[in-house]
Amino acid sequence: MISKEENKEEIIEKDLEINPDKLILKWKYQNVDKKLTYDIKKCIGCSLCKLVCPTDAIDLGPIPEIAQEILDDTNPKILIDHEKCCYCMLCAVICPNDAFHENIEPEGQVDLNQYPTIDKFYKIDMKKCTEDKKNDICLLCLEVRDRNHIESYFRIEKECPTHCFSIDSPLKGEVIIKRNMLHKCDPQGCKACVNICPTESFFIPEKAEDVKKYGKIACNEDECFYCGACENSCPDDLIIVERKEIAIKEPKSIGNYPWIKGWARSIKEIFRKRLISGKEQISIPLIEEEVKKLKIKVEEDVPQLSKEDREKLAEMNEKIQSLLRSSKIRYWIKDKKTENIRKELRKILK
Repeated sequence: MISKEENKEEIIEKDLEINPDKLILKWKYQNVDKKLTYDIKKCIGCSLCKLVCPTDAIDLGPIPEIAQEILDDTNPKILIDHEKCCYCMLCAVICPNDAFHENIEPEGQVDLNQYPTIDKFYKIDMKKCTEDKKNDICLLCLEVRDRNHIESYFRIEKECPTHCFSIDSPLKGEVIIKRNMLHKCDPQGCKACVNICPTESFFIPEKAEDVKKYGKIACNEDECFYCGACENSCPDDLIIVERKEIAIKEPKSIGNYPWIKGWARSIKEIFRKRLISGKEQISIPLIEEEVKKLKIKVEEDVPQLSKEDREKLAEMNEKIQSLLRSSKIRYWIKDKKTENIRKELRKILK
Protein backbone atom coordinates (compact mmCIF):
# COMPACT_ATOMS: atom_id res chain seq x y z
CA MET A 1 0.00 0.00 0.00
CA ILE A 2 2.15 2.84 -1.31
CA SER A 3 1.29 6.53 -1.54
CA LYS A 4 3.26 9.57 -2.62
CA GLU A 5 3.08 13.18 -1.51
CA GLU A 6 4.57 15.61 -4.02
CA ASN A 7 5.87 19.09 -3.25
CA LYS A 8 7.27 20.60 -6.44
CA GLU A 9 9.96 18.07 -7.36
CA GLU A 10 10.30 16.58 -3.90
CA ILE A 11 8.52 13.27 -3.24
CA ILE A 12 7.63 11.64 0.07
CA GLU A 13 6.89 7.94 -0.26
CA LYS A 14 4.73 6.14 2.30
CA ASP A 15 4.03 2.44 2.55
CA LEU A 16 2.16 0.13 4.94
CA GLU A 17 3.20 -3.50 5.38
CA ILE A 18 0.79 -5.81 7.20
CA ASN A 19 2.15 -8.94 8.88
CA PRO A 20 0.21 -11.44 11.04
CA ASP A 21 1.39 -9.87 14.30
CA LYS A 22 2.87 -6.54 13.19
CA LEU A 23 2.03 -3.39 11.23
CA ILE A 24 5.05 -1.72 9.64
CA LEU A 25 4.74 1.90 8.51
CA LYS A 26 7.42 3.15 6.12
CA TRP A 27 8.34 6.70 5.11
CA LYS A 28 11.03 7.76 2.65
CA TYR A 29 12.17 11.26 1.74
CA GLN A 30 15.33 11.86 -0.26
CA ASN A 31 17.97 9.70 1.48
CA VAL A 32 16.13 9.28 4.80
CA ASP A 33 14.14 6.11 5.55
CA LYS A 34 11.88 5.89 8.59
CA LYS A 35 10.18 2.73 9.77
CA LEU A 36 7.67 2.45 12.61
CA THR A 37 6.73 -1.07 13.73
CA TYR A 38 3.59 -1.70 15.79
CA ASP A 39 3.63 -5.04 17.63
CA ILE A 40 0.01 -6.23 17.94
CA LYS A 41 0.71 -8.82 20.64
CA LYS A 42 2.58 -6.37 22.91
CA CYS A 43 -0.11 -3.69 22.74
CA ILE A 44 -2.15 -3.54 25.96
CA GLY A 45 -4.88 -1.23 24.62
CA CYS A 46 -4.10 1.70 26.91
CA SER A 47 -4.41 4.33 24.11
CA LEU A 48 -1.69 6.61 25.55
CA CYS A 49 -0.28 6.69 22.01
CA LYS A 50 -3.64 7.90 20.69
CA LEU A 51 -3.71 10.69 23.26
CA VAL A 52 -0.27 12.07 22.40
CA CYS A 53 -0.44 11.60 18.60
CA PRO A 54 -0.17 15.14 17.17
CA THR A 55 -1.88 14.27 13.85
CA ASP A 56 -4.74 12.11 15.21
CA ALA A 57 -3.44 9.20 13.15
CA ILE A 58 -4.39 6.61 15.80
CA ASP A 59 -7.89 5.30 16.55
CA LEU A 60 -9.08 2.65 18.97
CA GLY A 61 -9.74 -0.80 17.56
CA PRO A 62 -12.30 -3.32 18.90
CA ILE A 63 -10.81 -3.33 22.42
CA PRO A 64 -13.99 -4.37 24.29
CA GLU A 65 -14.47 -7.35 21.98
CA ILE A 66 -10.81 -8.40 22.31
CA ALA A 67 -10.90 -7.99 26.11
CA GLN A 68 -14.08 -10.11 26.31
CA GLU A 69 -12.35 -12.71 24.09
CA ILE A 70 -15.07 -12.38 21.45
CA LEU A 71 -12.15 -11.59 19.12
CA ASP A 72 -8.70 -13.07 19.68
CA ASP A 73 -5.57 -11.06 20.39
CA THR A 74 -4.33 -11.27 16.80
CA ASN A 75 -6.63 -8.30 16.15
CA PRO A 76 -4.95 -4.90 16.64
CA LYS A 77 -6.20 -2.90 19.61
CA ILE A 78 -5.45 0.34 17.76
CA LEU A 79 -5.75 1.39 14.13
CA ILE A 80 -3.08 3.61 12.52
CA ASP A 81 -3.76 5.82 9.50
CA HIS A 82 -0.37 5.77 7.77
CA GLU A 83 -1.43 8.66 5.54
CA LYS A 84 -1.82 10.91 8.60
CA CYS A 85 1.24 9.59 10.47
CA CYS A 86 4.12 12.11 10.55
CA TYR A 87 6.64 9.58 11.97
CA CYS A 88 7.40 11.79 14.97
CA MET A 89 7.85 8.60 17.08
CA LEU A 90 5.97 9.98 20.12
CA CYS A 91 4.05 6.70 20.25
CA ALA A 92 7.34 4.83 20.70
CA VAL A 93 8.37 7.26 23.44
CA ILE A 94 5.13 6.99 25.43
CA CYS A 95 4.25 3.29 25.06
CA PRO A 96 4.37 1.51 28.46
CA ASN A 97 4.77 -1.96 26.95
CA ASP A 98 7.31 -1.51 24.13
CA ALA A 99 4.70 -2.10 21.40
CA PHE A 100 6.28 0.46 19.06
CA HIS A 101 9.76 0.35 17.60
CA GLU A 102 11.47 2.99 15.51
CA ASN A 103 14.09 2.40 12.83
CA ILE A 104 15.73 5.40 11.14
CA GLU A 105 18.33 5.19 8.39
CA PRO A 106 20.88 6.64 8.23
CA GLU A 107 21.37 6.53 12.00
CA GLY A 108 21.30 9.81 13.89
CA GLN A 109 18.47 11.41 11.90
CA VAL A 110 16.09 10.91 14.85
CA ASP A 111 17.49 10.32 18.33
CA LEU A 112 14.92 9.36 20.97
CA ASN A 113 17.44 10.42 23.65
CA GLN A 114 16.60 14.00 22.62
CA TYR A 115 12.91 13.46 23.52
CA PRO A 116 11.41 14.18 26.93
CA THR A 117 9.80 10.98 28.25
CA ILE A 118 7.50 10.01 31.06
CA ASP A 119 9.48 8.54 33.93
CA LYS A 120 10.11 4.82 34.33
CA PHE A 121 7.33 2.49 35.44
CA TYR A 122 9.51 0.83 38.06
CA LYS A 123 11.95 1.42 40.90
CA ILE A 124 14.84 -0.74 42.11
CA ASP A 125 16.50 -0.85 45.49
CA MET A 126 20.06 -1.25 44.19
CA LYS A 127 21.33 -2.08 47.68
CA LYS A 128 19.34 -5.34 47.52
CA CYS A 129 19.79 -6.03 43.79
CA THR A 130 22.21 -8.88 42.96
CA GLU A 131 21.85 -8.92 39.13
CA ASP A 132 22.43 -12.66 39.17
CA LYS A 133 23.28 -13.61 35.57
CA LYS A 134 22.21 -17.21 36.26
CA ASN A 135 18.70 -16.21 37.33
CA ASP A 136 16.08 -15.88 34.54
CA ILE A 137 14.21 -13.08 36.30
CA CYS A 138 17.41 -11.10 36.83
CA LEU A 139 18.25 -11.51 33.14
CA LEU A 140 14.75 -10.38 32.15
CA CYS A 141 15.08 -7.36 34.45
CA LEU A 142 18.38 -6.34 32.86
CA GLU A 143 16.86 -6.77 29.40
CA VAL A 144 13.76 -4.58 29.87
CA ARG A 145 15.01 -1.69 32.00
CA ASP A 146 15.77 0.68 29.11
CA ARG A 147 12.44 0.48 27.27
CA ASN A 148 9.24 0.28 29.30
CA HIS A 149 7.63 -3.16 29.36
CA ILE A 150 4.97 -3.15 32.06
CA GLU A 151 3.94 -6.79 31.61
CA SER A 152 7.52 -7.91 32.27
CA TYR A 153 7.77 -5.50 35.21
CA PHE A 154 4.70 -7.09 36.80
CA ARG A 155 6.27 -10.54 36.49
CA ILE A 156 9.63 -9.30 37.84
CA GLU A 157 7.91 -7.66 40.83
CA LYS A 158 6.27 -10.98 41.73
CA GLU A 159 9.33 -13.18 41.18
CA CYS A 160 12.34 -10.96 42.02
CA PRO A 161 14.65 -13.15 44.16
CA THR A 162 15.62 -10.26 46.46
CA HIS A 163 12.31 -8.34 46.32
CA CYS A 164 14.19 -5.22 45.25
CA PHE A 165 11.99 -4.47 42.22
CA SER A 166 8.53 -2.87 42.25
CA ILE A 167 6.18 -1.09 39.84
CA ASP A 168 6.17 2.66 40.38
CA SER A 169 4.04 4.56 37.89
CA PRO A 170 4.94 8.06 36.66
CA LEU A 171 1.18 8.59 36.31
CA LYS A 172 -0.85 9.28 39.43
CA GLY A 173 -4.60 9.42 39.55
CA GLU A 174 -7.78 7.57 40.40
CA VAL A 175 -9.86 4.75 38.95
CA ILE A 176 -13.54 5.62 39.18
CA ILE A 177 -16.13 2.86 38.86
CA LYS A 178 -19.65 4.15 38.17
CA ARG A 179 -21.33 2.30 41.02
CA ASN A 180 -24.78 3.68 40.22
CA MET A 181 -24.47 1.98 36.82
CA LEU A 182 -23.14 -1.39 38.02
CA HIS A 183 -26.47 -3.07 37.29
CA LYS A 184 -25.17 -3.18 33.69
CA CYS A 185 -22.00 -5.02 34.72
CA ASP A 186 -21.80 -8.77 34.05
CA PRO A 187 -18.48 -9.77 35.67
CA GLN A 188 -18.98 -13.48 34.99
CA GLY A 189 -19.90 -13.11 31.32
CA CYS A 190 -17.70 -10.12 30.45
CA LYS A 191 -14.48 -9.83 32.54
CA ALA A 192 -13.12 -7.28 30.02
CA CYS A 193 -11.43 -5.11 32.66
CA VAL A 194 -10.01 -8.16 34.45
CA ASN A 195 -8.73 -9.73 31.23
CA ILE A 196 -7.06 -6.62 29.80
CA CYS A 197 -5.30 -5.23 32.89
CA PRO A 198 -1.54 -5.93 32.49
CA THR A 199 -0.93 -5.73 36.24
CA GLU A 200 -4.02 -7.69 37.36
CA SER A 201 -5.31 -4.64 39.25
CA PHE A 202 -8.95 -5.46 38.52
CA PHE A 203 -10.63 -8.31 40.34
CA ILE A 204 -14.09 -9.71 41.01
CA PRO A 205 -14.91 -9.60 44.76
CA GLU A 206 -15.86 -13.03 46.11
CA LYS A 207 -16.33 -12.61 49.87
CA ALA A 208 -19.68 -11.23 51.01
CA GLU A 209 -18.05 -8.29 52.83
CA ASP A 210 -15.98 -7.43 49.74
CA VAL A 211 -19.04 -7.54 47.48
CA LYS A 212 -20.82 -5.23 49.91
CA LYS A 213 -17.80 -2.89 50.01
CA TYR A 214 -16.84 -2.80 46.31
CA GLY A 215 -19.76 -4.10 44.28
CA LYS A 216 -19.43 -6.41 41.27
CA ILE A 217 -15.90 -5.33 40.26
CA ALA A 218 -13.04 -3.58 42.01
CA CYS A 219 -9.57 -2.17 41.33
CA ASN A 220 -6.52 -2.55 43.55
CA GLU A 221 -4.89 0.81 42.88
CA ASP A 222 -1.68 -0.26 44.63
CA GLU A 223 -0.90 -2.22 41.44
CA CYS A 224 -2.57 0.17 38.96
CA PHE A 225 -0.44 2.51 36.86
CA TYR A 226 -3.39 4.41 35.31
CA CYS A 227 -2.83 3.40 31.72
CA GLY A 228 -6.55 3.49 30.82
CA ALA A 229 -6.86 0.04 29.22
CA CYS A 230 -9.73 -0.88 31.56
CA GLU A 231 -11.67 2.24 30.57
CA ASN A 232 -11.23 1.43 26.88
CA SER A 233 -12.26 -2.20 27.37
CA CYS A 234 -15.53 -1.76 29.26
CA PRO A 235 -18.44 -2.28 26.83
CA ASP A 236 -20.80 -0.30 29.08
CA ASP A 237 -18.49 2.66 29.86
CA LEU A 238 -18.56 1.93 33.61
CA ILE A 239 -14.91 2.87 34.28
CA ILE A 240 -13.13 6.23 34.25
CA VAL A 241 -9.35 6.53 34.64
CA GLU A 242 -8.64 10.05 35.85
CA ARG A 243 -4.96 11.02 35.72
CA LYS A 244 -3.94 13.92 37.94
CA GLU A 245 -0.13 13.97 37.92
CA ILE A 246 2.66 12.94 35.57
CA ALA A 247 6.43 12.71 36.12
CA ILE A 248 8.33 13.77 33.00
CA LYS A 249 12.04 13.12 32.47
CA GLU A 250 14.22 15.62 30.67
CA PRO A 251 15.95 14.49 27.44
CA LYS A 252 19.18 12.53 27.96
CA SER A 253 20.89 14.67 25.32
CA ILE A 254 19.98 18.09 23.95
CA GLY A 255 21.38 17.88 20.41
CA ASN A 256 23.06 20.53 18.32
CA TYR A 257 20.07 22.23 16.74
CA PRO A 258 18.99 25.62 18.21
CA TRP A 259 15.28 24.67 18.13
CA ILE A 260 15.68 21.45 20.16
CA LYS A 261 14.92 23.06 23.53
CA GLY A 262 11.67 24.63 22.31
CA TRP A 263 10.68 21.41 20.57
CA ALA A 264 11.32 19.36 23.74
CA ARG A 265 9.30 21.88 25.77
CA SER A 266 6.36 21.43 23.37
CA ILE A 267 6.51 17.64 23.74
CA LYS A 268 6.43 17.99 27.54
CA GLU A 269 3.28 20.09 27.22
CA ILE A 270 1.68 17.46 24.98
CA PHE A 271 2.43 14.79 27.59
CA ARG A 272 1.19 16.93 30.46
CA LYS A 273 -2.01 18.27 28.90
CA ARG A 274 -3.18 15.29 26.89
CA LEU A 275 -2.37 12.57 29.38
CA ILE A 276 -3.86 14.49 32.30
CA SER A 277 -6.78 16.25 30.61
CA GLY A 278 -7.21 14.08 27.52
CA LYS A 279 -8.34 15.30 24.14
CA GLU A 280 -11.45 17.42 23.90
CA GLN A 281 -14.55 15.28 24.11
CA ILE A 282 -17.66 15.67 22.03
CA SER A 283 -20.58 17.61 23.45
CA ILE A 284 -23.41 15.09 23.72
CA PRO A 285 -26.18 17.73 23.32
CA LEU A 286 -25.01 18.29 19.72
CA ILE A 287 -25.97 14.72 18.86
CA GLU A 288 -29.21 14.91 20.81
CA GLU A 289 -30.08 18.13 19.00
CA GLU A 290 -29.46 16.47 15.64
CA VAL A 291 -31.73 13.54 16.59
CA LYS A 292 -34.38 16.03 17.76
CA LYS A 293 -34.27 17.92 14.44
CA LEU A 294 -34.57 14.73 12.42
CA LYS A 295 -37.40 13.50 14.64
CA ILE A 296 -39.31 16.77 14.14
CA LYS A 297 -38.80 16.48 10.39
CA VAL A 298 -40.27 12.97 10.37
CA GLU A 299 -43.24 14.03 12.50
CA GLU A 300 -43.97 16.95 10.15
CA ASP A 301 -43.91 14.61 7.15
CA VAL A 302 -46.44 12.21 8.77
CA PRO A 303 -48.77 14.25 11.01
CA GLN A 304 -51.30 11.42 11.18
CA LEU A 305 -49.97 7.92 11.57
CA SER A 306 -51.76 4.87 10.30
CA LYS A 307 -51.21 1.41 11.79
CA GLU A 308 -48.76 0.67 8.97
CA ASP A 309 -46.90 3.94 9.62
CA ARG A 310 -46.69 3.19 13.35
CA GLU A 311 -45.16 -0.20 12.59
CA LYS A 312 -42.62 1.43 10.27
CA LEU A 313 -41.81 4.04 12.91
CA ALA A 314 -41.31 1.32 15.53
CA GLU A 315 -38.97 -0.50 13.16
CA MET A 316 -37.07 2.75 12.50
CA ASN A 317 -36.80 3.43 16.23
CA GLU A 318 -35.34 -0.05 16.80
CA LYS A 319 -32.73 0.63 14.09
CA ILE A 320 -31.78 3.93 15.76
CA GLN A 321 -31.50 2.29 19.18
CA SER A 322 -29.35 -0.50 17.71
CA LEU A 323 -27.09 2.10 16.07
CA LEU A 324 -26.68 4.07 19.30
CA ARG A 325 -25.72 0.88 21.16
CA SER A 326 -23.01 -0.07 18.64
CA SER A 327 -19.31 0.25 19.50
CA LYS A 328 -18.51 2.45 16.52
CA ILE A 329 -20.91 5.14 17.80
CA ARG A 330 -19.07 5.10 21.13
CA TYR A 331 -15.74 5.63 19.36
CA TRP A 332 -17.21 8.39 17.17
CA ILE A 333 -18.59 10.15 20.26
CA LYS A 334 -15.20 10.00 22.00
CA ASP A 335 -13.37 11.20 18.87
CA LYS A 336 -15.87 14.00 18.06
CA LYS A 337 -16.84 12.53 14.68
CA THR A 338 -20.35 14.02 14.65
CA GLU A 339 -20.59 14.05 10.87
CA ASN A 340 -20.24 10.26 10.76
CA ILE A 341 -23.09 9.94 13.27
CA ARG A 342 -25.25 12.36 11.30
CA LYS A 343 -24.74 10.40 8.10
CA GLU A 344 -25.70 7.13 9.79
CA LEU A 345 -28.84 8.69 11.29
CA ARG A 346 -29.86 10.20 7.94
CA LYS A 347 -29.54 6.81 6.28
CA ILE A 348 -31.93 5.34 8.85
CA LEU A 349 -34.37 8.26 8.81
CA LYS A 350 -34.75 8.53 5.04
